[in-house]
Amino acid sequence: MPDDGWLDLHKSRFADLPFHCGNEIDPGVLDTPELRDWSARPTTDDQYRIESYLDRLDLRTKRILHIGIGNSGLARRLHRRAGEIVGTSVDGPEICLALSLSLPNYTAIEHNKYSGLSNGIPGKFDLIVDNNLTSSCCCISHLRRFFEFLGAKLSSDGQVITDSAGLAWIPQTAHPRWQLSFDDLAAVAKVAELIAYRIDRNIFVLARIPPPKPRLLPSSSQLAMRTGLLGRKLIRTGRQAWRALR
Repeated sequence: MPDDGWLDLHKSRFADLPFHCGNEIDPGVLDTPELRDWSARPTTDDQYRIESYLDRLDLRTKRILHIGIGNSGLARRLHRRAGEIVGTSVDGPEICLALSLSLPNYTAIEHNKYSGLSNGIPGKFDLIVDNNLTSSCCCISHLRRFFEFLGAKLSSDGQVITDSAGLAWIPQTAHPRWQLSFDDLAAVAKVAELIAYRIDRNIFVLARIPPPKPRLLPSSSQLAMRTGLLGRKLIRTGRQAWRALR
């Protein structure tokens, strides 16, 4: 990916941010309690929305990469339906919690997404989830490395899924320009050879081709409806059998 595109993006849209921070050891804004250890914190509203979007997709053969696993709520909710879930975090407690759950098809790996390294994260993924793409970013150069990582790990018809609230949230120590609008996200995606799509007013997707439309209802709701219908059918059948015996 040529430097010119990222240099132009920096000049035209993100001139208030540093192009390169000089930190090659542990890039990103990490030393703030707002970004550290979400293993015991509740799932945020934007993360719930992303999980609900995933719940409307057919996940049976899908590989999911969850960047920033927090309390592993996504894996707890979806591991029975997904082909595989790989989670990443920079925080040891989040990794320890994930591994202690011993969920089938769920692996957790310590990884700094801005490093440009893969750290043993295997293969490509159909769905990549990150509700805070830039909240802890330090400079345009490391943002570029992150998007190069996303491009390398995303399957040809895969989706990177994020949320407007996560894009707009930053820690108190961060520069406010790291709060991304949809237009900002689309501009970054274009340089990274991806296209930004609005799924609804909150859920945004980056992909190479238009993402398929999700089902209207989450699979959990459909299961509840089917279970309810089956129960009512059994009651009706039982009543009919009782009448026939009388």
